[in-house]
Amino acid sequence: MSHTLETQWIRRTKWLTQALMISGTLNIGLLSTFAYSVLKDKQQSLVLELSPQAQETSAAFTNAQLLKAYSLLPYQELLLRLENKDLIEEGLTKRDLSLSCLVAFHHFDIERALGGAHLQKRYLSLPPMELTVYPGLNDAQFQAILQFARTEKWPITSRGLFEELKRSQEPSLIEAFTLTAEFDAIHSLFAKTGAPLSPDALIALIREGDWSLLSTAFELSSDQRRALLLAYLPTSPKAAHLLLQSDLEYALKRLDDSQILQLLNNLRSKAAELASSSGNSYQKNLEETTVEHFAKELLSSPRTDAVWQKAAALLYAAIGEELPSPYDHLQVLNRFVPEALPAKLLAQTKEAIKQVQPKKLHTIEPGDSLWKLSRKYHVSIEEIMRVNHLETEKLRPGKQLEIP
Repeated sequence: MSHTLETQWIRRTKWLTQALMISGTLNIGLLSTFAYSVLKDKQQSLVLELSPQAQETSAAFTNAQLLKAYSLLPYQELLLRLENKDLIEEGLTKRDLSLSCLVAFHHFDIERALGGAHLQKRYLSLPPMELTVYPGLNDAQFQAILQFARTEKWPITSRGLFEELKRSQEPSLIEAFTLTAEFDAIHSLFAKTGAPLSPDALIALIREGDWSLLSTAFELSSDQRRALLLAYLPTSPKAAHLLLQSDLEYALKRLDDSQILQLLNNLRSKAAELASSSGNSYQKNLEETTVEHFAKELLSSPRTDAVWQKAAALLYAAIGEELPSPYDHLQVLNRFVPEALPAKLLAQTKEAIKQVQPKKLHTIEPGDSLWKLSRKYHVSIEEIMRVNHLETEKLRPGKQLEIP
């Protein structure tokens, strides 16, 4: 009997244990479901703040809130909303706000899309900027905008084309930009002031600057052309070379030392580019010759040490050598611009250099001749004879000769 009771209690204990486990599992499940629903509600409220799709499902959002959401949408998503006539507030619809964001954030060219039609413009605040909205557009005008967006390869403003040009060199993009008023202005500036440039050269220059340099009206004068190139100078190696090609004397005489240093820094960048490129060899030689002349003129002008050293570094780089350290201006002049030294100073400099430089000696071996030594050391026979006080060309093996 006692054995039977014991068995029953064991069974009841097992059943209670299982019931508790099931109950615990259910409680955990309920708690998880509750937590999930709470988190989901919070997430939905967050998405409602940030997601334009979520905002569009709500009937009580302001123009500013929907503009903020639309400002995050890509170009194609905004195009899809150009047919949505749902009213938001103050007479503006979702398609009005979508168009505003297309113009503000994607440089959509609404003027071209509507053929220059008169547009009413109003402004809504979206810190830190104000966005333009275009109230009063009818269905036909929105259809024209959509048609323009779908058929034009580049349905964007000059500013938009410029921003794309900074990232791409697609031929159709370049062609579209050459038709803009900004390109025409800068092209005319160079062409009508005696320094015409090819479209390719102008595009290369434009890509190295920023929009502010193109968005101002140009007076067609040499001073304006120089001012434009100087504005490009801090960031544009192309501008540095164009300035030398069109206004070398102006650069030498009128630029201050800080501008000269900017110019030299960009010439070094361009020189490296030319050395590694396989373009027009005539153009490369022309640019290198102009740079060399410019650097030599600077060395013989009363500029600062910093300018002299930058100019000298360009010349040494052109012959594949490092700038000597410490810098010796007389030695550099003697190397590259000896005519700039007074005769007496030139003689002193040559003597000083001769004393500093170690002598190169050659021990005569059987079979050596002055002709062979001349070819080997790239010096004339007469110079070897003069330095070594030789009266004949006959050489005695074992004797040392000084090689100039």
